[in-house]
Amino acid sequence: MRILLWHGWLLEGSGSNVATARVAEHLRAAGHDVLLVCQERHPERYPWIDAFGAVGEGGPSELTDNAAASSIGRCVLLRPRIGSMIPVFVIDRYEGFDRVRRFVDLSEDELEAYLRTNVDALRAAAAWHATEITFTGHAIPGAVIGRRALGPKRYVAKIHGSDIEYAVRIQERYRELAREGLEAARAVVGPTVDVLARCSALVPGIQALVRTVAPGVEVSAFRPRPRTEALMEAADLLDADLDTARGRPSSIDAEVERALVARDAGALDALAEMYDQGVPEPDAAQRLRRLAGTSGPIVGYLGKLIPQKGVELMLQGHRGTRHPAHGLVVGFGSYREWLAALAIALERGDTAGLDWLREVREIPIEVGPGPTPEAGERDVTFTGRLDHRYAPQALAAMDVMVTPSILPEAFGMVAAEGAAAGALPLVARHSGLGEVGAALETAIERPGLLTFEPGPGAVARLVTGLDRVLELPPHERAELRRAVSAFVGREWTWERTAEGLLAAAGSG
Repeated sequence: MRILLWHGWLLEGSGSNVATARVAEHLRAAGHDVLLVCQERHPERYPWIDAFGAVGEGGPSELTDNAAASSIGRCVLLRPRIGSMIPVFVIDRYEGFDRVRRFVDLSEDELEAYLRTNVDALRAAAAWHATEITFTGHAIPGAVIGRRALGPKRYVAKIHGSDIEYAVRIQERYRELAREGLEAARAVVGPTVDVLARCSALVPGIQALVRTVAPGVEVSAFRPRPRTEALMEAADLLDADLDTARGRPSSIDAEVERALVARDAGALDALAEMYDQGVPEPDAAQRLRRLAGTSGPIVGYLGKLIPQKGVELMLQGHRGTRHPAHGLVVGFGSYREWLAALAIALERGDTAGLDWLREVREIPIEVGPGPTPEAGERDVTFTGRLDHRYAPQALAAMDVMVTPSILPEAFGMVAAEGAAAGALPLVARHSGLGEVGAALETAIERPGLLTFEPGPGAVARLVTGLDRVLELPPHERAELRRAVSAFVGREWTWERTAEGLLAAAGSG
């Protein structure tokens, strides 16, 4: 088939970015002719993209061939010409754009201009490609762009969750746009029952269209492996990554300490602007090798370092357990320096510093500094961003991977990736994330082992959950790690996701 995927952003970073990339890759591998319309600036990095160019109202530019791997299918990427401003749900940096604005902060003129340029680009791209079926990402903006560019029943709308919580729920204008796009869709797909129910509550009348299609995991990459082997492999790969030179230098740690002592919030915010947050930290390889040489379990986190993800709960929980463990924080974002300050305050037993972080940044700190263990027993290793070249190894090294998101999640793909790699996920019991945790608990017949209740007092419950896992005999923990990995390999694969999307398109 000739299949078009419209996605408003990149192909790495967020869950929807990764999902779009993996679905495109697997549709191509299955023999389809795929047109991927998104804002990815480096298509040459993807060996499954055959050619790329730009597209506007007048049609596509001349294509540049890519050194793609051989396949019975084909994938072309076209980047819509939308100008210098890109709307987002959560503020982050985007290469090539002078202005990054939240959807809820857009003026009517800015919103209309963004929608119009994407409608023109999608219409021209679909005509050029002779597309048979289109999948549009997010209730906002993808569905309404699909409706205006292609007409009713010519597209399947995909819900990812951020669209619901950061736009549709907040402003009436986005509920109206979502209604316009979703009611005219061939089908409305989402990764969990929860996110589709939240969407249907805000946009009544689409219940007959909804279909649940879970995202997948690249199980050939995310697989269990020995801890030392995994960490050393990641470190060796990082040695060859020249991008790390742009990352966060270790010297900033001393600046964080000074800002914490001086109670200087402005200094902490300014430090995050001094390096490229989107790459691994220069000393990440050295830190992973050091971690590989330690004994004892590893409690980890992988994802964005933003307040919505609740990383501060993981740091507090890790510090408060009865069973010591090393901490590993893999991720990037503007919250990085505040988390570093929190880790320092927890390590030093700095009660006044914790009080200041709670007051000035409203960090939900629920515990005191806790016990002071022997040096190294509860150390925390930060790595910066580790993309899918390194993430499988980092996750395989974790005994427990905490996913403590505070706000609703559509699925919790990173929890599934962690489980595939053999890390036991410990997730907040809410939204689609809770569905993922419950499915894994059912698979291993251990109710309550992999989830904790969110809300006030969550840190204490997280500590209890961590201790419950860490106190398991090593052989039992290893058996459970193999079991959750096997479950993901059966149930949550990208091949099944691609098949589910095509089935949803046929059922409309």
